[in-house]
Amino acid sequence: MKLKTFSDWVRAGGVILPLLLSLGLGGGNALAAGRNTLVIGQSADITSFDPTELRMGTFVLTHLLYNSLVRLDVNGRPQPELAQSWTRSDDGKTLTLKLADGVSFHDGRKLTSKDVAFSLNYARDPANGANILPLAKMINSIDTPDDQTVILKFDGGSDAIFDLLDLAFIIDGSQPEKIKTGGNGTGPFKLSRYMPGEDAVFVRNESYWGPRPTLKKITIKIIPDRQSGVMQLRAGTVDFLPSVDRETAGQLSSAGFATGAATEEGRVLDITLNTLSAPLDKPEVRRAIGLALDRARIARDIAGPAAKTKCLPWPAFSKREAAGHENDCSYDLAQARQLIQQAGAAGAEISLMSRTQSEPQIGAMAQVLQNALRDIGLKASIVEMSEAAYISRFRKGDFQLAAHVYARAGRGPAAILLSAVIFRATDNLAGIKSRQYQDDVALVTSQPPGPATDQAWQRIDEFMLKENWVLPVATLPVLWASAPGLTGVRFNLDGMPILADAAFQP
Repeated sequence: MKLKTFSDWVRAGGVILPLLLSLGLGGGNALAAGRNTLVIGQSADITSFDPTELRMGTFVLTHLLYNSLVRLDVNGRPQPELAQSWTRSDDGKTLTLKLADGVSFHDGRKLTSKDVAFSLNYARDPANGANILPLAKMINSIDTPDDQTVILKFDGGSDAIFDLLDLAFIIDGSQPEKIKTGGNGTGPFKLSRYMPGEDAVFVRNESYWGPRPTLKKITIKIIPDRQSGVMQLRAGTVDFLPSVDRETAGQLSSAGFATGAATEEGRVLDITLNTLSAPLDKPEVRRAIGLALDRARIARDIAGPAAKTKCLPWPAFSKREAAGHENDCSYDLAQARQLIQQAGAAGAEISLMSRTQSEPQIGAMAQVLQNALRDIGLKASIVEMSEAAYISRFRKGDFQLAAHVYARAGRGPAAILLSAVIFRATDNLAGIKSRQYQDDVALVTSQPPGPATDQAWQRIDEFMLKENWVLPVATLPVLWASAPGLTGVRFNLDGMPILADAAFQP
């Protein structure tokens, strides 16, 4: 089956959420700097230029320096990037990619299929700490019959392979020792200067294989204090903030700045329940907690107006996998109280883990849930902790209830099952165990869509709604803010900005 070429993609007008910012404010210092330089404020420091790490420090720079093999559009469909076309075997286990012609790294060396093989093997190596390791492990073998052809063979044939190719940024295989420090990619901008803790400067790649970028220079300023970043945006010394909280976005919008959602489903607020800890070992208690969750209130008052309530983990475009169950959760305090009584759990003490300082929405959701649990007869106490302490305990399963957020929630359901630890079918940190669930997850993450996977998704949905070890609550949109006059900024499914087409209006 042959899919789209690059020219098809261009005619389609791009792949992901265009950002069109209105004019209206007078220009500040950054905006007035010839309108061919973009200054971005980022709170996380840049500690590496390795695109496989996918950390907050590389959130902005990745799409400046590198290209992936495909881009997933807003509906999760693959569109050409470095791979201009591809064919897929009927069983989904073999994917043959044809690379774009005339692609070079920033140092002038031509991109070949061996660089693609190196990049994918690099991501498959646990020693490299790639955040896409669970997806990269789907690859069984890589063949490179010529410089423009890559043949990938998989143990299975699920559509999650395209999530992998969207997140697998191609790096220079000839200089492995410089992956973390060199930034030598094929992307629209080149690294010009890096001052740790201060800034990184990127200049236009004049030999870029795609459409020539309009901007000549992009500077990422490291501004650890978020409020300082907002002040610099207001003062005109920064043009773009890729991540702001809901309150800040509202204030900036009222002041005439442009704001919006980079992605509506990139992250999801959830409650994770430890099924090995009494009284949460009783399904009736977990069901009662689900019924006590006012998802609509949390979406509206905490996540923001662009948020959507969630009953299942899958993104809105995944109608087939949701199998009609996407709205099969309800808010019913009376029924929740009855279930607590039936379980003999009235008055039981429950600890709710939170990390308000690093993620205010998690803390706010924990407060709402604490009050709801008291309303149904449970004594809930919130335990606040640092982000590091929270993550350590969460990964060990050392909690009862955890107010939580998981990322990459806008990706395909098979990719979510492979990458989000809370949904793991084996060694699940919440203690859930089911041979049928294991078999069904193995099936849907290894086979292309068909009648067998449809039945498996139906069972997975019903199992999740019955066992309630994870309670998806609401999407947590990634919000941005900008000075006016900037156009053409795009975002991937995780909210990472894509600036190849960015420009200032005259």
